[in-house]
Amino acid sequence: MEQSLRIKKTKYTKHPVEIQQQLHVLNPFYGIKPQYQRAEVPPGGDCNTVGDFTEQTSGQLDVVASADPRVGANSIKLTQTVAAGGTAVYMLMSGPLDLSWARYVGMWFKGGNADQFDIGDIYFYIFTKEGNYLYANRARAIDFFEVQKICAGTAVWNYKELDLDRFVKASGYEGDLLKEVWGIGWQSVAGDNGNTLNIDQIEFYTHATGYGPARGNIISIPLVDDVHAVPGYGIAWDHTAGRAAVSADNEPDFAGICVGNPSITRLSADSGAAATSITVVDASLFEPGKATIWDDSSTEALTILTVNKVTKTLTFTALGNAYTVAAFAKIAMEGNEKGTIRIDVLIDGVVNMLCDASNQPAAADAVSCASAGATLDIDDGGGADNSGFVIGKATESPGALEHTPILLGVTDGVRT
Repeated sequence: MEQSLRIKKTKYTKHPVEIQQQLHVLNPFYGIKPQYQRAEVPPGGDCNTVGDFTEQTSGQLDVVASADPRVGANSIKLTQTVAAGGTAVYMLMSGPLDLSWARYVGMWFKGGNADQFDIGDIYFYIFTKEGNYLYANRARAIDFFEVQKICAGTAVWNYKELDLDRFVKASGYEGDLLKEVWGIGWQSVAGDNGNTLNIDQIEFYTHATGYGPARGNIISIPLVDDVHAVPGYGIAWDHTAGRAAVSADNEPDFAGICVGNPSITRLSADSGAAATSITVVDASLFEPGKATIWDDSSTEALTILTVNKVTKTLTFTALGNAYTVAAFAKIAMEGNEKGTIRIDVLIDGVVNMLCDASNQPAAADAVSCASAGATLDIDDGGGADNSGFVIGKATESPGALEHTPILLGVTDGVRT
């Protein structure tokens, strides 16, 4: 008698499978961290064609082509006048761009020799609605010079990095999201007659170094005890702890530049001095332990006692200062002995760094850190007597106090 083969099927909804043993990795291998890195120059953002830019009112805030570029063939030159209050120069895109992926916008800039720009002189703004591109109809804006800037000289280019999260949204404006960006511009509010501002290579990007986008290999490193780091800080290896610390001047164990601290979050409500709790935007990566809180004018360390991840409330002993949302107050965890607080560090790639005032490298010179930590700058310290301090190679010959590209991790053509 012929028999047919029958397969018994099991529905796991009725017969669940129980796994008896599980593997839990508390601290996975700290190695190369593939990350979505993006930096794009929008159409017209190369500043090669002055016709891409429009004056709101001719003879007030003017724009002309400049044969003094930082990148490419030309830059544009904006000229302030006494009568320029409230007038703008803007650039329209060839079509609406989805820039919702971006976290920063940056550009090269320089002023005339000894030109002074004060807080509130010039605003940079973004349009997210088609039609009227004057400043009054912008969706987002930020003070271009949040501290007084006296330009060091006509040959000195610096990089201006603007955090898109810090832009002030226009009250009642329709559609302030970055999914549909139609243009950007500058508004002159005040300033000295004849002040000039050259602009070149406008770009939007995801990872910041303080002076422009990060491009290269990024690793995830745990912080040493009681140390916090934010994008732009120099980072060094602490051999004793086997973790990372903020680097010192000419640190032989320089590791790279911090481009991210996942624990950083902003306050979602103002907090007065002596407060014992704060509410934050994201508490998911916080835990009891030490942290640093800061804004534009104050900073202090505190010890987090409890974390409520539902209400996003952190409790601690009393604050010494008041912190507000308007002042862009932030908080970040400090490192601990468990190694659970990590930062993202760019270990190689081209980054912009500030050149020391007294010891400039030539193109292809090895460079070292003249100062590190929160004020990262480089000098020509790559000679034989300082070979242990080399962090990379200059790709150009900068002037004093000029931002210049440095190829991290490469000296004399050999990757360190």
